[in-house]
Amino acid sequence: MKRLLFLIVGMLIFSNFAFAYEEQHLFDLNVYITVSESGSALFRINAKLKDPTEIAELESILKKDGEEKANQAFENLLYSLIYRNFVDDVKKKYPDAQIVIPADGLVKVGKNWSAVVQFKWYNYLVEDNKTLKSGFYGPLRFIYKNRVLSYKWNNLYLVLPKEAYVLNLAPAPEEFEENVAKWENGDYLPIVIITFDSAVYEQAMNKTMETQNKTTFVPFEEFLANTTKSITLSYDTWSGFLKFNATFEGIEPSEYHEKKVLEEFEKAMDINSISSKRDGNKLVIWGEAKPSIKYEESFTKKSWNVTVELPFRFDSVHVSGPFAAMSSDGKSVSILYVEKKSICGPGAILGISLIPLLLYRRRR
Repeated sequence: MKRLLFLIVGMLIFSNFAFAYEEQHLFDLNVYITVSESGSALFRINAKLKDPTEIAELESILKKDGEEKANQAFENLLYSLIYRNFVDDVKKKYPDAQIVIPADGLVKVGKNWSAVVQFKWYNYLVEDNKTLKSGFYGPLRFIYKNRVLSYKWNNLYLVLPKEAYVLNLAPAPEEFEENVAKWENGDYLPIVIITFDSAVYEQAMNKTMETQNKTTFVPFEEFLANTTKSITLSYDTWSGFLKFNATFEGIEPSEYHEKKVLEEFEKAMDINSISSKRDGNKLVIWGEAKPSIKYEESFTKKSWNVTVELPFRFDSVHVSGPFAAMSSDGKSVSILYVEKKSICGPGAILGISLIPLLLYRRRR
């Protein structure tokens, strides 16, 4: 989603620092940030050394002292230039930043002077009025031999929780899909503001659309009211799972509408698995759930009375497969499945086999 709050402000913040320093020339860097629901983040920086002078020094140590000494020198270089530069620059503007090295170590050395530098930032996003937002954002600096360079990376990937609503990403990422954003050729940490409260998101989007004078953002209740909703249900008496396939058609759904529908399904039903797809002016939701079951058994039959409480009132409810009876008001569904027992079971066969003997005894 590229509808971004405070986009102009964000761009101004970053443009003021553009090309202010020479790019660091020592490493090819790719940054991966994975954010948890608490706001903490795992940083993974893939680094490949490319500076000829530093490579020559490490190769010299390798020939003279062996691989272990060379790898240790490489780790020290990574600690000083990539990790320490990052932490020091962040803490200048955000002294409360809680950045720690994981128990399994900071550096994992690979081949050809490449490595992964990983660390945890516990308060990467901080709470603010029902949102989580960046505690630090903006350009990063890279100190090398008393020279100030920019902390140049090739790609930065930000992976946000699937349930999060994105209020702001600035500058705008080159790519954004399913809460994964990608930026290219930068030296900064982006502005990030998210929320898990759909009402906060809806209010923010309405304000943004009013300001931008663009097509009005469609609130969720309006989306529901103006779509035709149909659902097909099918219960498997063997597994105990209810399969469902729901369609919302009539308004082109946004990512927000998709997430909100999934959220409501998960609230209303005991979901085992659920998936979704947007297709033009149609939203399709499908999955499996555990419904409420009343099971009864007699000498001649088994019966399952399946009760389903749907998250919304559907315009049409269909049941696929063989069933005995079904009733629905569009929101509550009751389905009766009946399975007749065979009368040719072991007990019946034994009873039939005894009939001649009983008749013989009566004649005598």
